[in-house]
Amino acid sequence: MTVEIRERRGPAVEAHAEIEHAADELFRAHFGLLPWNEDAPEHAPHGYVERVFDAVDGATLVGFAKVIVAGEYLHLEQLSVSPDHARRGIGGRLVDTVLSAAWAEGFQAVSLRTFAEVPWNAPFYERHGFHVVDAVDTEFHAGLAGTEEGLGLMEHGARVHMLAQRA
Repeated sequence: MTVEIRERRGPAVEAHAEIEHAADELFRAHFGLLPWNEDAPEHAPHGYVERVFDAVDGATLVGFAKVIVAGEYLHLEQLSVSPDHARRGIGGRLVDTVLSAAWAEGFQAVSLRTFAEVPWNAPFYERHGFHVVDAVDTEFHAGLAGTEEGLGLMEHGARVHMLAQRA
């Protein structure tokens, strides 16, 4: 079957959490443990809108990209693909869909935060048009960095802001 990417109307579903937990196994193998609480509730910060793009193979959800509308930025908060469907270009297609949606809607940039040296993090996003920046000067982005620091993510490697900017 062909994987279709489409924006979800309505809230995230349990299958999103299942895919995220399965995909987190890569981080367990890399770090030896997860540097975050897998069971913590996830939602957009107060006052921000969350959107989800699903990758669907027939009737089966196989991946998703969760974005947050943060002022003039569309922020890529989460990208997960089921390990059963990994390494088939689905993650790249999800990123490309997010970028296409951002440009079509007039956003000037898409932001994200990720681990600098994890091979399927910053290097993956660089291949899809993102570049590392010192910081993104918004309250939203400062809040993300502060939250990550509070969670101790930096103990597991450098975290970076990345941007893809409209051409």
